[in-house]
Amino acid sequence: MEENEQKQYHFHEMELDDRILKAIAKLGWQTPTLIQEKAIPLLLEGKDVLVRARTGSGKTAAFAIPVIQKILNIKQTAARQEIKALILAPSKELCHQICSVLKDLTIKCSREVRCVDVSPQVDLSVQKPLLVEKPDIVVGTPARTLQHIKAGNLDLKRCLEILVIDEADLVFPSDMRKS
Repeated sequence: MEENEQKQYHFHEMELDDRILKAIAKLGWQTPTLIQEKAIPLLLEGKDVLVRARTGSGKTAAFAIPVIQKILNIKQTAARQEIKALILAPSKELCHQICSVLKDLTIKCSREVRCVDVSPQVDLSVQKPLLVEKPDIVVGTPARTLQHIKAGNLDLKRCLEILVIDEADLVFPSDMRKS
């Protein structure tokens, strides 16, 4: 192997739960993308990560896989069901895509890891029962998530373990980023 060549890691070398590995295999993913290879181990260690990569690079799976793994780990000792992860994204469409990836990755552990998308603009009372059940992962736009918090449907103070902000450059207004 040449000096500047690096070994390509495989998902099974990342100490992931077998159910996640089976879902990855079902999706036909052979090896992690560069962003997944770099980010997943850091996120599994509990590190904060800021990632910038082009569309189609595998960013969603790069954060979704560690989120699912961490939830499965937490559930081994958790005393009760709580919301453990909040994923914020700038649009309803992106929230839907994130939930779709999460659903694909939890196909083998869907009873253990549940996800709710609160971004659809239906009456808050329609989504409240979904939040009362305390899904493991809540995905939503910042505005919609804040509506649920203000309505008392979503309490994240005691239980939130993981926060993901997808497309942070679009979530936070440019004048906020300058300060």
